[in-house]
Amino acid sequence: MKSKYPKLAPDKIESLSMCEVFVFGSNLQGHHTGGAARYAYKHFGAEWGVGIGPTGQCYAIPTMHGGVDDIRPYVEDFVKYAKSHPLNRFLLTRIGCGIAGFSDKQMAMLFYDAGASKLPNVAFPEEWIVWYATFASIDQCSYMSEPNVPEVLTDDVLRELCREYLYQIGAGIRTGLPFVRIRYVLDDNKFGYAYFGQFFFYGDQLYVWDRDEIWKDTHNQGVVVDTFHDECDGRGYAHPVIFAGVCTNLKDIHGDFIYTGDVVRTDKLHDSLLGVQAINYPEEYGIILDNHSLPLKECQQIERMGTVFYNLGKDTFQPDIIRERCNELLNLLGPRLPFEEVHRHIRFTPNFYTDEW
Repeated sequence: MKSKYPKLAPDKIESLSMCEVFVFGSNLQGHHTGGAARYAYKHFGAEWGVGIGPTGQCYAIPTMHGGVDDIRPYVEDFVKYAKSHPLNRFLLTRIGCGIAGFSDKQMAMLFYDAGASKLPNVAFPEEWIVWYATFASIDQCSYMSEPNVPEVLTDDVLRELCREYLYQIGAGIRTGLPFVRIRYVLDDNKFGYAYFGQFFFYGDQLYVWDRDEIWKDTHNQGVVVDTFHDECDGRGYAHPVIFAGVCTNLKDIHGDFIYTGDVVRTDKLHDSLLGVQAINYPEEYGIILDNHSLPLKECQQIERMGTVFYNLGKDTFQPDIIRERCNELLNLLGPRLPFEEVHRHIRFTPNFYTDEW
């Protein structure tokens, strides 16, 4: 996961991270006597006598027993293996282009036809990337295309998206990711913001990648390795934060984006101040009321007045924090408190206190 351009394998592979796999050309007998096969045997755990498939931190593809069509089934098996191991990164050497006598174009086309170029966790030699540009632009590969993202993102949907794109998040791949922006509690008086790919979940706890040295002491390498099965060198420091909402892509009357967890006033609620959250029916971003809900899209005027993130405990539990806080705010309306009284309980910046309001 160390390469900044994940589809390009290093020119000279001398070391592997925990998740990386060295893919080399072999013979059916598994006699690793020269070239990349010998290097795999001496340094990365390739077993003598095994010429097909995974051993150590390697994957062997036989290329010495016939023509391109004879190699094709083994390449197809490799693609299936890479697809079934999404957290591994497979570094392809110029398989078949040495003593086997095939050209870079032949081998590049073989892997392209098998679908290897559509996998984000397979990296190719530079000589093959040139040929892929003639077959079809590498930017058109499926892992780089605009993904389908649910219109409404609940906490559970956001966690599921992170699981689906876990390799890309760990490897720092920035293309082909869902366009999602979240907010989190940075400290007791400000929020932080991150796009998809800059954060992940470990269980229910949200973690954010950050390169600033101030997060060095709070970096949790154990969580990184347990989540990505790799060191994720170069990604920065992973530190825990409190999830504080997802951008709804709707704006208020001042042109500010509205996030779940914002407290808003609308033309349909008069002087009431209520929190925005994902609602199940209709599936929209909106406001939960006593026995029904109000989608934000039905409101003509919306003004952000604050957020539900105040009087937070340092050990604030993650799941459903927005829903729970919005419901607490709704309960304040029971005695019909004056506008000023309710407004006293909301702020645009979070604060940590010991007393619950």
